[in-house]
Amino acid sequence: MNKTDEQEIRKTFAIINPELTEVRIIGPGFTASGYFKEADALIYSLKAYANKENVNFYMVMNKINQACYARAQMSKFVERPKETTSDRDITGREWIMLDFDCDRPSGVSSTAEELKLAKAKAGEVYKYLNGMGFALPVVALSGNGVHLLYKIHLANDDKSTKLVKDCLSALDMLFSDENVKVDTSVHNASRITKLYGTMASKGQSTEERPHRMSRIIEIPKEIKVTTADILLSLARKIPEPPEKPAYQGQHTEFDLDQWLSDNRIGISRTVPYQGGVKHILQECPFNSDHKDAAVFKLANGAIGFSCFHNSCQQYNWKDFRLKFEPDAYTQRTTPRVNSQQPVQPRETVPDKYKDEPDWITAETARKVDRSQIVSIRTGLRMLDRKIAGLNKGEVSVMSGLNGSGKTSLLSQVALETVNQGYKVAMYSGEMKDHRVFNWLRLQAAGRQHTIETDIDGYYTVEPEAHKLIDKWLNTDLYLYNNNKGHEINHVLEATEAVIKDKKADLVILDNLMAMDLSLILGDKYEKQSDFIKRLMKFAPQNDVHIILVAHPRKAMGFLRKDDISGTADLTNAVDNVFIVHRVNNDFKRLSAQMFGWKEDFELYCYDNVVEVCKNRDFGIQDLFVGMMFEKESKRFLNEPHEARHLKWEDSIPQPTYHWEEQEAKLPFDLE
Repeated sequence: MNKTDEQEIRKTFAIINPELTEVRIIGPGFTASGYFKEADALIYSLKAYANKENVNFYMVMNKINQACYARAQMSKFVERPKETTSDRDITGREWIMLDFDCDRPSGVSSTAEELKLAKAKAGEVYKYLNGMGFALPVVALSGNGVHLLYKIHLANDDKSTKLVKDCLSALDMLFSDENVKVDTSVHNASRITKLYGTMASKGQSTEERPHRMSRIIEIPKEIKVTTADILLSLARKIPEPPEKPAYQGQHTEFDLDQWLSDNRIGISRTVPYQGGVKHILQECPFNSDHKDAAVFKLANGAIGFSCFHNSCQQYNWKDFRLKFEPDAYTQRTTPRVNSQQPVQPRETVPDKYKDEPDWITAETARKVDRSQIVSIRTGLRMLDRKIAGLNKGEVSVMSGLNGSGKTSLLSQVALETVNQGYKVAMYSGEMKDHRVFNWLRLQAAGRQHTIETDIDGYYTVEPEAHKLIDKWLNTDLYLYNNNKGHEINHVLEATEAVIKDKKADLVILDNLMAMDLSLILGDKYEKQSDFIKRLMKFAPQNDVHIILVAHPRKAMGFLRKDDISGTADLTNAVDNVFIVHRVNNDFKRLSAQMFGWKEDFELYCYDNVVEVCKNRDFGIQDLFVGMMFEKESKRFLNEPHEARHLKWEDSIPQPTYHWEEQEAKLPFDLE
């Protein structure tokens, strides 16, 4: 039986490694190798081995040093060659191959059922990586399993080897099960893969375990490169091992099983994983419709969490733990106090408090634990870990110089709020409504769903994404109509109405200077003081978090809390004060003068920084959180490679690989 398909081999040669490839023929006690620059020479040379029994045909998939062509096997096969391609002969990594095979005894072909399971697993990973921003792969049947080949462009060095190895390990951790494994051994630079268009001949060909022809069955219209930053985002799915305590003495290791039990987290099944365990959850805590989330504990003690749906890919183990244990990563130095500001001295006491004593003791004090406080996450991981988010019933002031990124951060926080199932009311006194929504759509879309225009730095949202985002925001985000005027009493009345009617949880007032305070008695600062005090009552009474934007005065040095324009009550009364900085030369120069930071200080690697000047809940101050700016979407990212997914993307028809349709086009029976 002929073990080669000339047309398929030509296609493989043209796609995988057309400049120079090494083809190897391997069987029991037999090896032949040849270097080829032309498909014709390869096809001709293969004829002598086309019907040889018990051999398989492979090719080197990465870029080979052209000097290797001068070896003895130039344009021909040499049996028992002295040299074959080694890792040091590879000049660049062009592919990362994902190999899916059923766990079975070595030296035998797969059954139809085992091949079906491999296809299903490859389909899961195909869909998952597409959601992370991976370009579409070349899809192939190896004969016994499935290969997904992603085009990359990396140097051949230790750093790239580790990156590829970590990517494979991450997929193994996430997707390997008791049936199908993601092969982690294919990370080396000189890796050989199946020469598609040749027969996979493992063991004897039987009715149950037949030999099958390997084939490329899907080629994208354009084979695009998956960038290193996206690969890194996958590699970082591997959790870090726990830090060893810096002190000597008793140290209790975190008991994952006990923690899962204590928090009544449903587990559908537990499977072993490389010396650790993988717990498949009954449902994802961030979306109960997702039934394929998992918690991992690796052999080194590292703990991870992953949900395999696009809208939940950003959540890690710390997010998962905080969902059930909000104080897990907080080392509180001062007890929590009631966040409401004292009432004015001569203010009438509300009826519901008249019978309460004037003085409270430890035993009569109202008991409030952290689980009773609703906090809205900002999406900035470091910020949320330090202050737990934006507490409902509190007021924050945000400031920053022009161009620092205040508006971008606020609109992103609004989107994050909606993504968590809360509702937002926004007042934007200086931006027209269409510009506000265009900005929100762009940030919601992310770079995957934006289109570059002829205008430098200007991007638009894909039409289909535009529709889905509008539908997603339509019932959860409300923008004040500036045609109704800016008089503060009317703005607050309208805000109270949207809170009551639409159940808004976050109110954004951008900004103080755009509001008309003329109907409040007193001078400029008395008006502002009265307004701030009204907000401090308004927030807890309506159970919302309010963010008020206030511009700074012209500062002579590094912008500080005292530079925020307006009455002193503005920053004294509120619960949180944030300043947004742009990391430019002025920021570096002035911060170095203020704090003594060196040129290589870690914050200088970011594009913007949000500073916590005041946080009444945990007593945090002088905390700086770095943010990377994504120009295509105007998003702020925790790290350059972050692929943030919002729930509107759940409505996008997900790419599904239809194996049956592709196989129907092939002129042979796979089984």
